[in-house]
Amino acid sequence: MNIRNIFLLSILAFGTRAQAQIHLEHRIQAGFNIGGTAPVGFPNTIRKVESYRPEFSPSLGYELSWRPSATRKWGAAVGVKLDYKGMTVKDEVMYFHTMITMDDGTGKSEFEGAFTGKNKTTVRNAYVSFPVSATFTPNDKWRFNLGTYMAWLFSANFHGNVSDGYIRNGGPLGEKVAVNTAEFDFGTDMRRFDIGVQGGAERRIGKKLRVMGNLNWGLRPVFPSDFRGMDFPMYNIYFTLGVAYRI
Repeated sequence: MNIRNIFLLSILAFGTRAQAQIHLEHRIQAGFNIGGTAPVGFPNTIRKVESYRPEFSPSLGYELSWRPSATRKWGAAVGVKLDYKGMTVKDEVMYFHTMITMDDGTGKSEFEGAFTGKNKTTVRNAYVSFPVSATFTPNDKWRFNLGTYMAWLFSANFHGNVSDGYIRNGGPLGEKVAVNTAEFDFGTDMRRFDIGVQGGAERRIGKKLRVMGNLNWGLRPVFPSDFRGMDFPMYNIYFTLGVAYRI
């Protein structure tokens, strides 16, 4: 056997050994997102939350994870997910800066200013998300992950109505306009890119099936800094509860 053949066989043997040592896992993940597109902290313009309801917000994705070997505890994972994130909330507000459209029967009028009264907001957005995580597997039952995610918005819904109040047109000292009911729609104003941190855990309940929980906390406000529909930033803060199936 010549030197060339020995060299090729050595490379093949090394590659086969390295591949055997790397422990790869493929997972299909499915669950529901529960949470809100909300401020961090409670603004003093929101006086009372009357009700909260999570929207139907499924999450479906694929994840590839790897460790240097099946016996090593630390590893990494990357994935891609289709994430719906949504909620409906009713609250009472005072001097809440916003923009509304009111129809008095003869035409529509737009107002921007400080609103006092009742508010109902519905959010239902769809993202393609790419999570990247460090993983820790202490035993064959548990696995923990912590990392970041990037997400692109491809379907935006952020709308609602206000009622039973009034708006100070132009600001707190502006003309007082009575509002029986009016609407707003800010879906087209939302940012198309989101980034945040995420982390959670999963527990094995079968040979290939696992239950999981994962918190996703957005670090970038969902509206740009020059948005005038409200005067405080809002973030995507959602918890995913579901299952993972190893394939």
